[in-house]
Amino acid sequence: MIRCKKVFTAEPAAIPRVHDFVKEILTENGIGDQSTNDLVLACDEAATNIVEHAFEGNNAALKPRPKFVLALHCGKDKVTATFFDSGASFNMQAVEPPDIRKNLNGEKRGGYGVFLIRKLVDKIVYSARQRLNVTRLVKEVQG
Repeated sequence: MIRCKKVFTAEPAAIPRVHDFVKEILTENGIGDQSTNDLVLACDEAATNIVEHAFEGNNAALKPRPKFVLALHCGKDKVTATFFDSGASFNMQAVEPPDIRKNLNGEKRGGYGVFLIRKLVDKIVYSARQRLNVTRLVKEVQG
């Protein structure tokens, strides 16, 4: 099992860095293209939610910018991507599926992040304790 982690600054510029980090590690470890693409997109969405939501509002002006950590564990038939951040917590169970009609009518923008993550990975585990959010994405893979 390969384990690696990287620290990112919670800012929009981190999203392509997360993308590149995940793609590089999974490719180096022989994870199949479809699984790699699914995990890259799921991690992009998770990182985007951390940057745009966990540190919005009063936290958005923090200097220096807060950090988040992404740890990847690549096994023979499973990859786990775990995000750690100290931003605002949320109730994942309360996240409703997006309403495409509202998006098309311009009434609501976005809202697809958690929906996409749920479709792309096999398991999501989220916990928030003492100002530490842990989001674990698990994907069954084939080399």
